[in-house]
Amino acid sequence: MVNPGGPSGACELCRKRRIKKKDVPCWLPKSEFEVAWRDQNQVASEAVRRRVTARHRLASDKKREQQSTELIRRDSSEVPRVLPQDPEQYALTFFFDTYLRPSTLSNHQRGFFGCVSPALARAAPSSVLWPAINACAQALLEAWSFLNPNAPQSLAPPYYIQAIAAIRRHLQNAEDIDDDVLLATMLLDMYDRIRSFCSARPHKSPHIKGSAAMIENRRNIPITTKTSPSTLLAVRSRIVEDALKNGESIPTNVLTWTPVIQNTPRTAEIELGAINMEVANLQVSAVQLKTPRTAALVPGLLAKAIELDRRLIAWTATIPDEWVPTHIWDLESIPHSIREAGFYGNHCTVHRSIWTADTLNLHCTSRITVGLVILTCLEHVQDSVMDITWMETLTILQSLADTVCASIPFHLGDRTEVRRIDDKNIQYPQIGENLTPDEHYVAAAAFGGIFLMHRFVELLKLAPFLRPGQLPWILGQMGRIKKIYMS
Repeated sequence: MVNPGGPSGACELCRKRRIKKKDVPCWLPKSEFEVAWRDQNQVASEAVRRRVTARHRLASDKKREQQSTELIRRDSSEVPRVLPQDPEQYALTFFFDTYLRPSTLSNHQRGFFGCVSPALARAAPSSVLWPAINACAQALLEAWSFLNPNAPQSLAPPYYIQAIAAIRRHLQNAEDIDDDVLLATMLLDMYDRIRSFCSARPHKSPHIKGSAAMIENRRNIPITTKTSPSTLLAVRSRIVEDALKNGESIPTNVLTWTPVIQNTPRTAEIELGAINMEVANLQVSAVQLKTPRTAALVPGLLAKAIELDRRLIAWTATIPDEWVPTHIWDLESIPHSIREAGFYGNHCTVHRSIWTADTLNLHCTSRITVGLVILTCLEHVQDSVMDITWMETLTILQSLADTVCASIPFHLGDRTEVRRIDDKNIQYPQIGENLTPDEHYVAAAAFGGIFLMHRFVELLKLAPFLRPGQLPWILGQMGRIKKIYMS
């Protein structure tokens, strides 16, 4: 560095140590009196402030850690109180009284949830079903207690690991794949879905794929209980739903399960599941319409899509009479809070249960999937008659989207924020003077938002063809669901 020639302005010691004054202020006192009478108030006050801040931060961290490791206990008529020292029993009580709560409706289908209770009644204490149900119950309780099941303090992961280890031992010992094992994998899949939903991450469904593989290797076990065919059908339903959502084909081995369940009564849910297996494979085949072989594929795909659409239309004639929803057109009879929370169009629907509502919505989204294939095929056909068919198909698809949107008040009521799962202050649309059934308060809170999110994902495939303003409205309802369940 070039010396400009002027004095540095530093003291003698600083000059000897070659310390530039502009870089480091001189810390040496000017005289002995300055040492004796130096003002230390600012230095001392800064030191005190640092100690107080550190003390408060430590106390805050301890309080946050204590809160994150303790479950919030709620006074609830639906969830009987147990000793806080037993979180496992508390979680099981919560799970049985909400998600496995018996329905008062006759011939009521609840998917694999309807199989869990009978299986537990005869399950041995060492059954793989117990750690799986503990993991699922603990994760759900934490999610409803405003805790995060993904947090390090969660009590659910140890049960999850125990269930995985128990299933692995079961397979290593070459034991039969019984109902307990299949239901355990379904519960572990539900556990993964809870964690994915709470962290807004996509779900990959590894346990469902594992279930399909295990059923392929299932030995000739005589079906002596009602839960065996129902369990197989529940696994098949999950496989089909994931295939429709992810645009995947149905595994070949799933198509071979028919002999196992051929003696099962052909309910509306089973028939819809069988049709949806073909819908999923059609959706995969339609991807080839973007290849150079499009012209050769269009006639076959169009014919198959029209056939499936006719079968889906005919399916509506097979549903029980009590499944037919009631349409409420009188807006004055619908509470204002419901209309403010989320109301599309000029009417809403009321269903027998949250499960029948979701089955009918699944039917709508299946027809939408088939209709999109029909629209894609018609775009490659140069015919004025086909242009009219294209517009008619588009009108039908928009009507199906409206049907799903009309069921939102029945699923969510006027919920717009986090509330207790058994909160009976939530308002739902009612038919005349009929009051909302008690079980609907819990069922709608437990399943309503999850069911709707699955159907909304299917509606988004229709985004370019939705009515003006309907897409942002649907996205707003998806945001509402996230606020209700994840705030």
